[in-house]
Amino acid sequence: MPPLTPIVKNLLIINVAVFAILFLLPNLGVATGQWSDFLALHYPTSERFHPIQLVTHFFVHGGLTHIFFNMFGLFMFGPLLEMRYGPRRFLILYLAAAAGAVALHFGFTWFQLGQMQEQLQAFQQDPTLVHFNDFFGHLDTKGLSMDNGQRVSTVVANIQNELVLRTGDPAQALRDGVGMMQEYIDYQRNIPMVGASGAIYGIVGAFAILYPDFKLALIFLPIPVKARYFVPVILAVEVFLGFMQFSWDPIAHWAHIGGALTGGLLAYLWYRSDPPAGAQRWDRGVPR
Repeated sequence: MPPLTPIVKNLLIINVAVFAILFLLPNLGVATGQWSDFLALHYPTSERFHPIQLVTHFFVHGGLTHIFFNMFGLFMFGPLLEMRYGPRRFLILYLAAAAGAVALHFGFTWFQLGQMQEQLQAFQQDPTLVHFNDFFGHLDTKGLSMDNGQRVSTVVANIQNELVLRTGDPAQALRDGVGMMQEYIDYQRNIPMVGASGAIYGIVGAFAILYPDFKLALIFLPIPVKARYFVPVILAVEVFLGFMQFSWDPIAHWAHIGGALTGGLLAYLWYRSDPPAGAQRWDRGVPR
């Protein structure tokens, strides 16, 4: 294993320091949730969005497990790439991957919100069960609750019954359906994103381009697989989970994909050109 390199070391220190500060704030009488929400990245049309979040979000983590796995990935793969590229190019790679993660995450959110808005308008024009199910039929709402504690799936089922039976006031059914749709759209718009995962996936993507025969394995599934196969499989799983959007899965999978694609593409472009002068090259963990 190569020694800890300067940029990787500083990134580790900053991430751990931010996590520790946010963890200790409640002991000082400060509401951690407000600071965490302010530093997290929100969609630009959200009232909680601030431009500074484009930078702050990838230094904030959602828990001990979250920061552990991200920092473990940075520690394992970062030094190899920094020694290959040098500090300046490695930092560019890290920041570019983080930016690519944000871009694809925002792009998918924009597409998703646009579809939902069209479905809401269709229901307003023709408040039928078909149009209501076009919106909620494919969504996993089992793990979601309203502010009053009522389950979203229960509210949706009640509105569906109201639309089927048509025993109540049609105008009320329309208001209930539109209100539920709009509340879910607002919920999706205000979901924050935190963590360095996009940048870490960018490092892993670049690593797979440079060292495709290096064998990798998951901590909980220690089966060595060459990087050229390991990374595409992981990304395929990310795509599946990104489209499915299970209610029990709060991970920003499209950010992972965006980071990996950006890091891999940048590494490929640099690979086609000459590596930085004086950069040390590593292959299969052995310097040469």
